[in-house]
Amino acid sequence: MLYKCPKMEQAFMSIPELFKCPHCGQEIEIWEDEKRGRCALCKKRVTRREAMESATQRAYRQRQPLGGNEVSITVCEGKGPKNESLYYERYETIVPLATLTHRSKNKAACQACKSHGTNLACPPFSPTFQEYTMGKASARVLCLRLPLDYFSEELIENRYRLCFKTVREFLVQELALARNAGQTIAGAGPCMACDPCVAEHGIFECIKPEEKIFSLESLGINLMELAKSCFDITLEWSTKNHTAQFVCAMGAIFSEEEAP
Repeated sequence: MLYKCPKMEQAFMSIPELFKCPHCGQEIEIWEDEKRGRCALCKKRVTRREAMESATQRAYRQRQPLGGNEVSITVCEGKGPKNESLYYERYETIVPLATLTHRSKNKAACQACKSHGTNLACPPFSPTFQEYTMGKASARVLCLRLPLDYFSEELIENRYRLCFKTVREFLVQELALARNAGQTIAGAGPCMACDPCVAEHGIFECIKPEEKIFSLESLGINLMELAKSCFDITLEWSTKNHTAQFVCAMGAIFSEEEAP
């Protein structure tokens, strides 16, 4: 019988990723199964997060503010389904509420969804954008981007769903803090406070109203237009002919204060 060394097998499966050293600019290797690497030039140890934040900051310096609005870009760390560390990009900007385009036809498009009428945070139960944001003057728009490569070991048909579920959970955690502070929020995709929603059983009164999150889509916002206008990001979906590189979850925090 042939026995394999677990450590050796792990080493063969791991591959190096190339980054720029944030201290001297030299190319540095950080292996997939390692959290840090050592720069061959300046001899300093660099964590994966430091390397990713440095790359994002360089990209940010090359990015011009869109529509006069400053865009903040950071790299954040979260825990995946197996409690592994995942790194995602977080985009943020504050815009006047009047600049957000909302249309009734976007809400009507939800009628084509096979789950239409089974979630109390989605049409036909969701309010109009005007009703929901009454008295608000600005919106802090958020976009979290998680690489689909983190889920490459999953079945192809499950990768996008698992990636979106994960990055949306990161967004929900952030939005929940804002709501606990008394702010009005909107998230991404159907509300998952209850799974399944009681609407599936013909009950039309939410049993967890303090956890219910209306999505931007359910309020009539076109996410593709919003991502492009705020962050110059083109949203991707995986299809039979195309595999997305990043999966995004978008949300907003509405405020009575005017946008800067």
